[in-house]
Amino acid sequence: MGLSASMWTSVSGLIAHGNKMNVVGNNLANVSTIGFKSQRMDFNDYLYLGAGSASGPTQIGAGVNTYAVLGDFSQGSFESTNSGSDLAIDGNGYFKVRKPNSDEMYYTRAGDFYFDKDRQLINPQGLRVQGWRVDNSTNLTFNRGATSLGSLSSAESSYVGSGTPTDIVLDMWNLPPKQTHSVSFTMGLSTDAGNDRTTNSEDPMAALWSQWDGKSDTPLASTAYTGKSDIDIYDQGGTKHTLSVYYDQVALKSDDYEIKGLPSGYTVYEYLVTIPPSEDNRTFGGNITGYDKDGNPLIENATSFAGTEKAGVLMTGHLIFNESGQLVNQTAYTYGATANQADGDPCALDPNDMTSWQPTKMSSNGLPVFTANFDGKPLANSVSEKAANGDSIAEDYIIELDLGLRNTANSWEPATATSLADLTAKGQTGTPPAIDFSTKGAVMSSPNRETNASFLKQGKSVVQDSDADGYSAGILSTYQIDENGIVYGSYDNGETMALWQLLLCDFDSPQGLYREGGNLFSETKKSGKARQGVPNDAGFGSTTAYNIEQSNVDMTREFVQMITTQRGFQANSKGITTVDTMLETVISMKR
Repeated sequence: MGLSASMWTSVSGLIAHGNKMNVVGNNLANVSTIGFKSQRMDFNDYLYLGAGSASGPTQIGAGVNTYAVLGDFSQGSFESTNSGSDLAIDGNGYFKVRKPNSDEMYYTRAGDFYFDKDRQLINPQGLRVQGWRVDNSTNLTFNRGATSLGSLSSAESSYVGSGTPTDIVLDMWNLPPKQTHSVSFTMGLSTDAGNDRTTNSEDPMAALWSQWDGKSDTPLASTAYTGKSDIDIYDQGGTKHTLSVYYDQVALKSDDYEIKGLPSGYTVYEYLVTIPPSEDNRTFGGNITGYDKDGNPLIENATSFAGTEKAGVLMTGHLIFNESGQLVNQTAYTYGATANQADGDPCALDPNDMTSWQPTKMSSNGLPVFTANFDGKPLANSVSEKAANGDSIAEDYIIELDLGLRNTANSWEPATATSLADLTAKGQTGTPPAIDFSTKGAVMSSPNRETNASFLKQGKSVVQDSDADGYSAGILSTYQIDENGIVYGSYDNGETMALWQLLLCDFDSPQGLYREGGNLFSETKKSGKARQGVPNDAGFGSTTAYNIEQSNVDMTREFVQMITTQRGFQANSKGITTVDTMLETVISMKR
């Protein structure tokens, strides 16, 4: 091994330390670059040459080489901003962005996003941020094995969006109206004795129903009930209506009757679900004379509910509480619920007849349903009516009622009560007649019930909580992005709706990612395929709005690296000059 080899050993040191200074310089240059991930350079000894020595064969090193350039993918600090579309990831993951007019995808930690004139969420380079669209459509059906508008499962998924990830666009600028399909109430009903405000010796279980007079300006007197719940609901056109639920305790024994079949200490309340009679556009009877261009049936000689005594009544039934005041069972009757008219024929039962009010159907969520036909749609007046092909038109108009009890079996227990009339007893002279509720009550199937917190209480009856879906048309006024990456739109009709959910990706080997520049990474074979997910799930970090992630460059460490790299470079340069002097000595010896 000669002096020339010694010189090349020092040259390799100069090249290696020069390259390392490039890495250090690049880190320092990007100390303020958002989402930047710093690098470090590692060296390895390059080559060894065999040589002899007094003790035998040995090896002499021949220089240094760049061993690896590794990325530091630790999280940078957050800097707050004034933009709700600026996002930082607190934890693992990368945002996925798409190059316009192509299928090229990139990954970034730089969340300086904003919505452009087309309401697309983009970064300053114009790349489109990817996410899942949230499906806000509802499909409430009768018991057909589907579950919508809620779930009987207690497990919650972090995924709100669905389908295939795509460009996030706020295209729901104008929110169309949504028809109400679900209402719920939690009542605190009084346990005080003597709360049976309305009595009926002939029909004690239907006293409220009997009192309702849809032909009167005041269908139900204020002295007829012990509690009332009002809530706004919306029809298909977004018009608001008031739905009222009345409650009255049922005395289980009087001079005229006695109700048997209930355990000791149980309490029964009758309830009545209504709308203003003038807004009830249901009809009954009539003949189908044909169909319009949209396939809707045309009916002649139908009788309007408006003007009848039961106009405005949508459902009636009973709430049964145990001795602890907990809701344990429920009945529900709607007009013509089990009528067996042929497909395509309207229900012709008289709504004023108690036998026309029958145990209603269950929704796919295990809740009793009624129809609210505000626009007079044919064959949507009863849950039993169907089109000529057997499809249910009423499903588009049904509303499920949640008073605190859900039936997981989605069916009513078989009972002898086929109508509301079966729960009544006719007044007689002599011994008071008895109603055996255990045999005549068409109630929710036991034990397949889930109870909510609906309890009796001492004192005045009050509404503890109420809720309903549905809304009028609205215009997007602002947006928010939460820690789960869900983009919410707030509308001027008071609705806040989940519209999108951000997509996050991660890799088995981030070291294998290719740095594209522009704060972007791309996938390679060494990085592995991108694993997709959503914020706050399966190891992915949460999203923090009004923040951006800064560079993770540690300036103190980089300055230390700069000094040591400079010293190494100077030392190797000294080696070259020393070898050069030695060569000159050799040459002069030859002269």
